[in-house]
Amino acid sequence: MRTLFALLTCLSIINLALADDDDDVKPSKPASNSDTSKLQLASPTEKLAGIKTQALQAAQQQAEFTAFGKVVNLEPLLQLRQQYLAANAQQQSAKARYTEAQLNLTRTQNLHSQDIVSSRRLQEQQAQSLADRANLDASAYQQQTLLENSKLEWGNTLSAWFTTSNHPQAEQFLKHSAQLIQITLPANSELGQGVSQIFIDAHGQRQNAIPATLISASPHIDPLTQGQRYFFKTQAKSLPYGSHITAWIAGNGKPTNGVLIPASAIVRQTGQSFVFIKTADGQFNRRPLPQLLNTPKGYLALDNVQVGEEVVISGAQTLLSEQLKSQIPDEDDD
Repeated sequence: MRTLFALLTCLSIINLALADDDDDVKPSKPASNSDTSKLQLASPTEKLAGIKTQALQAAQQQAEFTAFGKVVNLEPLLQLRQQYLAANAQQQSAKARYTEAQLNLTRTQNLHSQDIVSSRRLQEQQAQSLADRANLDASAYQQQTLLENSKLEWGNTLSAWFTTSNHPQAEQFLKHSAQLIQITLPANSELGQGVSQIFIDAHGQRQNAIPATLISASPHIDPLTQGQRYFFKTQAKSLPYGSHITAWIAGNGKPTNGVLIPASAIVRQTGQSFVFIKTADGQFNRRPLPQLLNTPKGYLALDNVQVGEEVVISGAQTLLSEQLKSQIPDEDDD
C-alpha cells in the first residue's frame, strides 16, 4: 500500500513539472492582436529579415494619358537617303558639265567673232550647252521630287535629316544609337504645348518606361481612330522593329500632389497594395494604399501615408509573411 501511494505521488510531481514546462513554451508564439495591421518583431528577428527603411518625401505627378505606337523600321528612310544622295551626286556632276559647256560656249563665241572658228562649231557648242543645261534641270527635278515625296511621308524634319550628308541626327539612327518611334494619340487628343518628351515601354509597365524625345508631327493620321501621329526618338535601349509601344504623355491638367513610395516598398495581397510603416523599434503598421499613381521614380500615394514616415523598402514581403503567419491560430488553442 505504501508502495502504491509513493508511485502515485511521483506521477503527480511529473505531471506538474510537465505543465510548468508547457507554460514556459507557449509565450514564444506571438500573441494574437485584434488589430491585424500591426506587427511587432524582436530585435534579432528584425536584423535577420534585413529590414531597411526610408523617410517618405513629398512629390508631384503631372496628369498623364496613355497612347500606343510602334518602333519604326528605318529601311524606307535609308532607301530615300541613298536615292537622294545619288541624285545629288548626279546633279553636281551635271552642274559641272554645264559650267564647262558655258565656258566653252563663251570661248567659241569669242573665236567665232574673230572668224577663227566656223558657225557650225559655234552651233555645236550651243547645242552641247543646251543639252547639259537640260540634264542639270532633270537631275534637279529628280532630287526635288524625292524630297517632296519624303516630306509627304515623313514630314519636314526627318526628311531634312536623312537627305543631308553627315547630318548628326541621322547619323545616330544609322549607327543604331537611336530608334524611331511612331505614337498615335487617342481620337480628339493633341500633344500639349511644351511637351517635348514622353515615356514609353514595350510591356506597358510605367515604372520601367524610358524617355523619348519629340521629333515632329507625322503628315498622316490613323485611318481607323483618326488620331494624330507623332515621331519620337529614343536612345535608352534597343527595341525590335515593329514592337508595340505604350506611351505615357503629360496632359494639360494641374500636377497631382502626394507622397513618393519606392517600388520596392509595395507589397500586394488579395489584389490590394500595402506598405509597412515603422512606428517604433520593432513595431510596424501595414497601411493600405487605395490610390496609387505610377511615376518614373516609383508610385505616388494620394492618401494614408505622411511625409517623414519611415517606410520599409527592404524586407516588406518578409513582414507580410510574418504577419500572416502570426494570425494563424495555434492548434493547441481552444
